[in-house]
Amino acid sequence: MAKKFGKFLMTTAALGALAAGAYYFLWKKDAETDDDFDEDDDFDDFDEDLDEEDSSKAEADRKYVDLDLTKAAETAAQKVEEGAEAFKEGLNAAKAETSDKIVGAAEQVEKAAGEAAAKVEEFFDDEDNSMDAI
Repeated sequence: MAKKFGKFLMTTAALGALAAGAYYFLWKKDAETDDDFDEDDDFDDFDEDLDEEDSSKAEADRKYVDLDLTKAAETAAQKVEEGAEAFKEGLNAAKAETSDKIVGAAEQVEKAAGEAAAKVEEFFDDEDNSMDAI
């Protein structure tokens, strides 16, 4: 029974996939033919609509804006310099913070080394006194 149901299920899935593929193929084929007709509908030539007088008048009325490239370059250079200064300040602050941490750590190591030396001396001094008493 399970084999028959499995065959039925696989057949149904295959037929569904075949139907979906055929539907997609036909839908895509219709869309391509519709696109072909849209390209052929544009028969207007807009160049014929303009007169020579109108085009020369439009060119005479046109105003142009001069670009000041030196001002733009100066502004960009100023922004770069400001950014470089800010970066240098941040770098100097990071250096100062790091050196403070290193100095603090070195002081802690010195203090710990001094305490350890004192404890070691005290430990050995105790043994020496006990040996003298014997």
